[in-house]
Amino acid sequence: MPVTNRELIHSYIANLPVGVALPSLAEDESAVNTIDIDNLPTGIVTGSNLIQFPAEASPELKSSVALSLLAAQRVATNDPVVLSPSQWLDRHNTVLQNLNWRNEGGGVVESKFDSVDVAVHQAIIPFLTAAFGGAAGVGLLILTALKQLQDMDKDSPWITLFDRESRHFDVTEYQFSVVEVVGDTVHLKVAAARLDASFGKTQVLFFKLKKQNAAFEQANQSYATEAALLEEMNADLKTKLLSLTKSFIRSLPDDLLTGSPST
Repeated sequence: MPVTNRELIHSYIANLPVGVALPSLAEDESAVNTIDIDNLPTGIVTGSNLIQFPAEASPELKSSVALSLLAAQRVATNDPVVLSPSQWLDRHNTVLQNLNWRNEGGGVVESKFDSVDVAVHQAIIPFLTAAFGGAAGVGLLILTALKQLQDMDKDSPWITLFDRESRHFDVTEYQFSVVEVVGDTVHLKVAAARLDASFGKTQVLFFKLKKQNAAFEQANQSYATEAALLEEMNADLKTKLLSLTKSFIRSLPDDLLTGSPST
């Protein structure tokens, strides 16, 4: 059940077992851009989640969404009781709900990529287009990032982070989220692709699909909350998670954010 009392949510956030950043992650090379949690761009990677924000989202709202998702990931990853990808996802979703995100439905289904002899990042585009409803502009930044991936440096900080944090046990699970603000309500639509060990363990987005690797699990989940609740939690979330942002949050490249690459 979501924690709604102000003092209770303050205590809940303060006591979240998010772990600490590993020294090797916290002390990234100088080339890695340090993210400003109070001035996030419209496209970021938060651990295993590639997120698109609307242009009108306030700095506090973007910060709270990113930190809510980071908290859910870190708690699930550090929970010793979590021993499988499905348990990881359940724990992740429970944390989100306790951070006042209403679960509006979703599920996991077996699926199959329609294309073979193409990279995963290309094959996943139709699935995400359908998951985000196919409406013009919805998820466009995410889809553009995937389309442009082949021409990017595979060792770019955001790709490295996304790939590393998406590995859970024997699977890779990439999450993609679109945030929409309608009136006073914030909607979060999450689509995920879960790929087993046959796809490899590193740089799975660049894995070239064959017929024997076409099967995967797809998950869709929708959440909603009030913008005022997110902004109210902002200070507590930053106090708890600020030390982890350098290790687990990256901006998408500037050319993607400004829309300069050709599609």
